[in-house]
Amino acid sequence: MTETAPDTRSTTPWHLWGVGIASVFFYGVGAYDHTMALSENSAYFRAQNYDSEQIQYFTDYPLLPAVFWTVGVWSALLAAILLLLRNRWAVSASIAGLLGLLILDVLTFGFRDRWQTLGPQLALFDLGVLALTTGFAVYCRAMKSRGSLR
Repeated sequence: MTETAPDTRSTTPWHLWGVGIASVFFYGVGAYDHTMALSENSAYFRAQNYDSEQIQYFTDYPLLPAVFWTVGVWSALLAAILLLLRNRWAVSASIAGLLGLLILDVLTFGFRDRWQTLGPQLALFDLGVLALTTGFAVYCRAMKSRGSLR
């Protein structure tokens, strides 16, 4: 009698690597933007073609939105890295990132006139980031449910 060896192939789908790498790049750019804006880097603001009102928007940034921005951006980047490591904590980090960005958008659109100050193009981009981050959190949860994350 021959005993069949258990299937030891990885349960990692090919798309996890693509989503993970793209997410590290995407949220890495966001982390760079976050760092440059909150450090009030004037060269960065000029490179973004911000006018004086837009620069003041970031140079007078209140603490509470800054905290949620920090949590949102850096948690999402951490989640992307954890996804590539196939670590189950990617789910918690992606949810923290999503909540941070959601609360940031509520605070800045509701109380800081983000749409008027930064214009519709940047405002719509921010809403797109929120939608992508929602999809990313759902994807991480699906990969955990599938058994692809340890």
